[in-house]
Amino acid sequence: MARVVRLLKSEITELDQQDPATAGDGGFQSLLVSLQERVDRITGELSLSDNDLERIQRYAYDYKQGGWQDRLERIFCRELGPTLGR
Repeated sequence: MARVVRLLKSEITELDQQDPATAGDGGFQSLLVSLQERVDRITGELSLSDNDLERIQRYAYDYKQGGWQDRLERIFCRELGPTLGR
């Protein structure tokens, strides 16, 4: 079941910090690029699949702390809550 979130301009700007040219084939960077491609730049609406939500939560909490965890929190905390929907 998809969940629609509405990102603020500042959250979209944070999402856009990932350069698509350096995303590679998998992992955190490709998730961000996929979300960049799907966010409505006018309304801020972004439909998140169950798989998207699982990946956001996993990258935020299941690996060693790094910049990506903080970035995911800055993008999604307001909409998904402090545990990003977990």
